[in-house]
Amino acid sequence: MAEQATILIPDISGFTNFTNATEIDHGAHIIVELLKLIIEANDTGFTLAEIEGDAVLFYRKGEPLPRKRLVGQCLKMFSKFHEQLMVIERDTVCRCGACQTVTDLTLKFVTHFGSIKEIRLADFVNAIGPGMIVAHRLMKNAIDSHEYILMTGPCCEAVGPSVPDVDLEWRKSSQAYDVIGDVDFEFATLTRYRAKVPRPPARPRFVINRGEDNLEIEIRAPMKTVYQTLVNVDMRTEWMTGGAPVNRDMTSERIGMQHNCIFEGMKLINRAAAADYGEEHSLYCEYVEMPDLDLKVAVYYEMDRLEDGNTRLNFNVNWMGASLPAENKMGMIGAMKPHLEALKEVCENASG
Repeated sequence: MAEQATILIPDISGFTNFTNATEIDHGAHIIVELLKLIIEANDTGFTLAEIEGDAVLFYRKGEPLPRKRLVGQCLKMFSKFHEQLMVIERDTVCRCGACQTVTDLTLKFVTHFGSIKEIRLADFVNAIGPGMIVAHRLMKNAIDSHEYILMTGPCCEAVGPSVPDVDLEWRKSSQAYDVIGDVDFEFATLTRYRAKVPRPPARPRFVINRGEDNLEIEIRAPMKTVYQTLVNVDMRTEWMTGGAPVNRDMTSERIGMQHNCIFEGMKLINRAAAADYGEEHSLYCEYVEMPDLDLKVAVYYEMDRLEDGNTRLNFNVNWMGASLPAENKMGMIGAMKPHLEALKEVCENASG
């Protein structure tokens, strides 16, 4: 039997069509992270029907929410979304298009009140019906903005009239669609509201504290290629030969991200600590834990652009007070030489 329900569709917009593998992977990580955040921000009893690309389909059967609560639910999702974008922007270590344009993303909402029918198949429940068709058609409209709340006429009638809000200016409009005809709606853009979303606190200043043990190598590739190869966790097995990734945080590459791998038969727990990318000089630092040795070190990769456009890479280890014999330290430093040579080969091949 068909039932009346409030339909809510938050839809992410703003991602460019990326083409290289890193951008596609990181874009997917970011979208999944944001979709999860939207779902977790649901605190008004909406049922998750499905995820449709960059959009989430919710519905809520029964008595509609008062307009203030429905709008508040949208604004909560919107705020959480943009707070996280600013955290990603602050913490990213990656220079790919997806990570560098993350703040171009935003969120729009389509809400409708109409008839739906739940379809149960095994453990899954889906919702279909005229209400769903109208809501989905409204995702394509003539509103000159990518961030707004849209309420169809039936939704406005169900949830009640708008109330004065300094950040939301409601306007009336309509859109003609094939088959379903004209659909009246109200909408409010969210640009003014977004400007008031608080920025996250700045990260504590990272203090560079290099050690005394170094390796240096010249790579016939641009510094950006070397930097991107270093910070891209999924590329580690291409130059950390003989190692195997165990797992990684499923986020785009950023400060605090952890990945575990096997190196020379030992488990390493790697956490990104700092990054500073520039045209002439760049730095990337990780804290590396070796549980088998009860050891934690800071590893610095420093890159300098050479006059011919190639890159000088310096690998430095701060043993952070570890009481290892000198020969053990030198042995571990020496073990990195073939891996840096492999890194050189990967970067030079990537540069043609």
